[in-house]
Amino acid sequence: MPNHLSFSIRRDQLTSRILIPKYYDPELTESLGVAEQQFELVPLRELLEPGDAGSRLGDWIRREHYGSGEIPFVRTSDLSHWRVRADFKKGVSEDIYLEYAAKQDVRANDILMVAHGTYLVGAVAIVTASETRMVLQDHVFRLRLCEDAPVSAHYLLAALTTSFCRRQIRARQFSADIIDKIGDRHLEVHVPIPRDQRLVDTVSTMVRSIVDGQDAARREISAVCDSNMRMLRERAEARFAFAVPVAGIRNRVLLPKYYDPVLEAALTQAEAADTEPWVTVGDLVEQGMLSAATGIEVGKLAYGTGTIPFLRTSDIADLEVKRDPKQGVSEAIYHEHALKAAVESEDLLLVRDGTYLVGSTAIVGADVGRALVCGGLYRLRVRDRERLDPYVLLALLNHPLARRQMRARQFTRDVIDTLGKRLLEVKIPSPFSDSAREKGRRLAEVMQHKTELKSQISAAIALLEPPIPPVARGRPGWSMRG
Repeated sequence: MPNHLSFSIRRDQLTSRILIPKYYDPELTESLGVAEQQFELVPLRELLEPGDAGSRLGDWIRREHYGSGEIPFVRTSDLSHWRVRADFKKGVSEDIYLEYAAKQDVRANDILMVAHGTYLVGAVAIVTASETRMVLQDHVFRLRLCEDAPVSAHYLLAALTTSFCRRQIRARQFSADIIDKIGDRHLEVHVPIPRDQRLVDTVSTMVRSIVDGQDAARREISAVCDSNMRMLRERAEARFAFAVPVAGIRNRVLLPKYYDPVLEAALTQAEAADTEPWVTVGDLVEQGMLSAATGIEVGKLAYGTGTIPFLRTSDIADLEVKRDPKQGVSEAIYHEHALKAAVESEDLLLVRDGTYLVGSTAIVGADVGRALVCGGLYRLRVRDRERLDPYVLLALLNHPLARRQMRARQFTRDVIDTLGKRLLEVKIPSPFSDSAREKGRRLAEVMQHKTELKSQISAAIALLEPPIPPVARGRPGWSMRG
């Protein structure tokens, strides 16, 4: 009889010579039986076109092509809230896109699924009609429904995000060297389809509305910030050579990009065009309007000890905290570090350490609740709301010149880049002008809408969540019997 410590299976129950216990999880089998009372359970392969037309991996490309253009090279970390991130990390040229376009054959309403990684395996996103020009990394599946599938792509998007499907994916996700892979086993996942067609239609409509809302929010954010939100890891724009007098050396920094004359000229021109003077982040801190502190590191042994989110650099995207942060910590750990690293509503989080994510920002919505931030993030907290609006600050930190300054102040330390305290040197347009306050007002509205969209995602998933028996934590023993 199965229990939380061990279970046994017969030799004739082995599949494809797999000897990994979680693949045969008896509680998962039990949950499938319970779900069949309300849902038809259809293997994913039966919903997709046959062969590579229905499911195929992307392609490996040489690193030298990274940054060669603006066409998204979609990697596992670029899938967030059912979409490819607006601030995707790497772009490729038109020539690279054309080399792979026919082979990858990405179309509107295709589903993207993470195939390789750890926590991200099984994450999904939908391709919209305006986003088909992309190149997929070899760690990402492109899935396509067959013409006579009983559900839409929007429905499948929600169904694959349920805990019911994600747990099946985890059971089929095996470690290969230093990375996990699911391989063709993703086609075995049983997709729950309600026997009530009205519920299927309701979920499809909800998801389509959410995707449309996300598009509208992205357009508004781009307009408010006058930016496509991309952050490239570029060198100084003065590509060949320039001189800096000895008196111009600051803080003993000898890295050329720190003194980029093209960036300095652009800043001078922008400041001259504004009616109010630009300020530095450090000015706001010195005047008591803002505090800037980094988070803490709890150590990997603390991961999974509880459900309070431990926010890391990969947990922010598109100016918001992700709906499903990957790591949680216990109440004890939270209380130990809350004074230094807990978040409050409308705190700003800014990536300090990393590579392409350095300078990325998010505002903490009311939906986040209690959480701790890691040491690679700055927690910016407005101390004087009457003088400084958090949403104004969020908009101005995403001004293209502000983000270019962050790149110029991002230095490599060992194997990782860091912005360090040089964030305080970054200049932004005056946050006290009427135009800045209008930007803040518009951004506050769109971020509230994005928070509502996250809630709608959770609501759509909940409609499709079959009852699941309690998840067992570890089974140290198992046996085969003939």
